Amino acid sequence: MAADGGPGRARGRWLGLALVLALGICLGIVARGPGRLRPGSRSGYVYGTVVAVGSATRPGRVRLRGGQVVTAQVEPPPGAAATTPSILLPRFAVGDRVQVAYEVGPGGRTTYAVTDWERLPVVLALLWVFVAAVAWVARWQGLRALAGTAASLAVLVLFVVPEILAGRDPLGVALLGAGGILALSMFVVHGFNWKTVAAVAGTAATVMLAVGLGWASLRLGHVAGFGDEETVYVAVADGRVDLPGLVLASVVVGALGALVDVTVSQASTVAELARARPDLGYGALYARGMRVGYDHIGSLVNTLALAYASSALPVLLLLRLAGTGLRAELNGELLAFQLIHVLVGGIALVLAVPATTVLAALLFAHGRVPVPAAEGAHGHPHVHA
Repeated sequence: MAADGGPGRARGRWLGLALVLALGICLGIVARGPGRLRPGSRSGYVYGTVVAVGSATRPGRVRLRGGQVVTAQVEPPPGAAATTPSILLPRFAVGDRVQVAYEVGPGGRTTYAVTDWERLPVVLALLWVFVAAVAWVARWQGLRALAGTAASLAVLVLFVVPEILAGRDPLGVALLGAGGILALSMFVVHGFNWKTVAAVAGTAATVMLAVGLGWASLRLGHVAGFGDEETVYVAVADGRVDLPGLVLASVVVGALGALVDVTVSQASTVAELARARPDLGYGALYARGMRVGYDHIGSLVNTLALAYASSALPVLLLLRLAGTGLRAELNGELLAFQLIHVLVGGIALVLAVPATTVLAALLFAHGRVPVPAAEGAHGHPHVHA
C-alpha cells in the first residue's frame, strides 16, 4: 500500500506553496505603492517616510519611495486645532510611513501634504499570513476556498459596483451578482456534485425569501437609506443610484456569505449520513440532519447578536450621548435599518437549515443519487447518531 501523502500530494503541497509565494509577491508589489507622481496626473497620493516633522508654520520633509525628498506639510494646517478635538488630529513622527497627497498647481508647482499613516502594508501582511495558514492547513480545499473568495470579490468589484454606479437597478444587479457568486464560489470550492447542488438550491431559495422579507420590511418601515452616512454620500456623489434599491441590495449581499456556510454544512451533513447509512430514507435523513441543524441555529443566533452588538456599539454610544432615549434611538432610521438588516438575515439563516436539509434528504434518500467523495470536513464539528 502506498504511503499516505504519495507523490501526488507532495506535488500538490509544493504547488500550493508556490501559489502562496506568488500571491505574497503580488501583495508586496501592491504594498509598495506609488513612490512617484503618475505622468500627467494633477493630483493623487504617493507614499513615503517622514524625514522631518516641522510645525504649523514650518513645513516638514518626506522621502518618497523613489528616494526623492520633498517638502510637505506634515502637521495639521494652522487653525485646525481651534476647531478639531486634539484627539482627532494626527501626530506624525520621524520614521513614520505615511500617505502624501499631492496637487500640481496652475504654474506647475507641486504641493505635498501628509494626510495619513500608511496602513496597507500591515493589512496585506496579515492577509498573506491568512492565505498561508489556509493553504497549509486545508491544502487544496483551502486553495479552492481562496479561489472562490477571490471570484466572489471580483464579481462584487468588477460587476456589481460598476453596474450600480451606471444607474442599473441595485436589487437586480445584486441578485445577478449573487447568482454569479454562488456558481463561482460554491462549485469551485466544493466541486460539481449533488451535495453542492443541494446547497446552491437551499441558498437560492433563502436569498429570495430574504429579498421579499427585506423589501416588505424596508417599505413598511419607511427606510430609504438616508440614515446611513455612506449611502447618503453615494446619493450626493451620483444621483443615478437608486438609494432604496441599494439598501435592499446590501441586505441580500450581507446575508449571502453566512447562508453559504449554513447550507454547505447542512448538505455535507446529510451527504455523510447517507454515505454511512445508504439504507436511510428521507424521513431518517431529515431528522438526523436537523439534529446538527439545531446546533447551527443555536450558534448562529448568538453569533448574529454579538456581531450586531459589536458593530452598533459606537452608534449606540453616540446616540446615548445625545440623550434621545432608548425608544427614540431604536426608532431612528440608522438603527432601524441595521436591525432590519440583521433580523432579515437571521430569519433567512434559520430557515436555510430546514430548507437545505429537505433538499439534501430528498436527493440522497435510499441512494437516489451518488454521494460525492469526502475531501475533508466542512464547517463545524458535530457528532450525532
